[in-house]
Amino acid sequence: MHKTFRVLICAVLLGFTHSLQAQNIGNTPYSRYGLGELNTNLGTIRNAGMAGVGISAANSFQPNTANPALLYYNSITVFDVGIGGQFKSLSDGNTSQLDGNANINLLTIGVPLSKRWSTALSLRPYSSVDYQINTVAPLVSNPNATVNEQYSGEGGISELYFGHGFRIVNGLTIGASASYLFGTIAKESSSLVRDETLSGINEERVVYSERTRYSGLLFRGGANYRQKLKDKLFVSAAGLYSLEADLNAKQKSSYERRTVYESVLAENILPDSSETTLQLPASLRAGISIDNGSNLTVGAEFHSQQWSQFRSYSGEQELADSYRVALGGEYTPNATSVNNYFARVTYRGGLYYSNTQYQIGNEQVKDKGATIGFSFPIGRSSLYEMYNLNTSFAFGNRGTTDNGLISENYLQFNVGFTVNSRWFIKRRIE
Repeated sequence: MHKTFRVLICAVLLGFTHSLQAQNIGNTPYSRYGLGELNTNLGTIRNAGMAGVGISAANSFQPNTANPALLYYNSITVFDVGIGGQFKSLSDGNTSQLDGNANINLLTIGVPLSKRWSTALSLRPYSSVDYQINTVAPLVSNPNATVNEQYSGEGGISELYFGHGFRIVNGLTIGASASYLFGTIAKESSSLVRDETLSGINEERVVYSERTRYSGLLFRGGANYRQKLKDKLFVSAAGLYSLEADLNAKQKSSYERRTVYESVLAENILPDSSETTLQLPASLRAGISIDNGSNLTVGAEFHSQQWSQFRSYSGEQELADSYRVALGGEYTPNATSVNNYFARVTYRGGLYYSNTQYQIGNEQVKDKGATIGFSFPIGRSSLYEMYNLNTSFAFGNRGTTDNGLISENYLQFNVGFTVNSRWFIKRRIE
């Protein structure tokens, strides 16, 4: 089984490396601003099913990457891989469209190093950009002509996470993580003037494109304290702080002339390249959870970040301070049941509300929704190995059609596998 496990890891690594360079979240117009759509779930599919709750809710059989202080509770080697995607309906109040996508978006391995120390390595999205906006308006100086403007972007920033968790005394654990952020975001804007009264004239589109490559280090520190209140009742309180981070940005930009069929007539007109450093603002997460020590956990979480301090590559303030609140929980009826498979399934649910970092005019975009999730045991669990199929679904709405904004109704989904395997044990009989 260990050989199968290693082959699975290698296969997923190859697939993830390919998809990592082409993160795709479906057409999301708001990802045009800042660094794109941020990944607010620092944990796994388990946390996604609980509305992102996780910094105070440890689980011994799922990777605890939401808070490095909880890595201590992974007492055996755990491997986790997931695919994420969404279907959404976009509307501006007059027209609407449907979009969808799916990609490998999570790869994690956690290894206990001693009775007091565990570590984890994870690869996941930090932000994603994917949008295409078309507008048509009459030309003020010529009522017979129209201006067709297009804006598009794709790419994103990935995060390679390396975390450590330690037990200090009974109930108190601390942790720290270092992440390498890297990725490329490409954006284009173009305009085309059309006049139906003129014939025989080749239509040309002037395109401005910029390609920005990002890299930098991000450090987080966390703590968690778990206290027994009475028999089969425990409470945990946790905090996670992300330090300010410098993000190196190298940008190449150019103008091109293209036909309406996207054939390039002239490229690299006035090419330019530059380099600067962007500062990611610090962020704070606080959470509290209650559990019975076996099959029930309920938690709440708050997250805030001062994105108003962030400046774009051009030095503009595009974003606003954000916050997010979430409530979630999980329940397993009977993990050791023999006759009832569904009693061994873990059921999850949650609610969330977010005042996002996107502010258009005087309107700050809101995001709210509900989640459900399940973990299905695969095969027979043993002292040495345990397999789970994990799923989560989020049903939500972001934005509004008021004040010329766009409303997104979405269904997000995640599917993946978790493998728990005891390593470094010499068996007498294979």
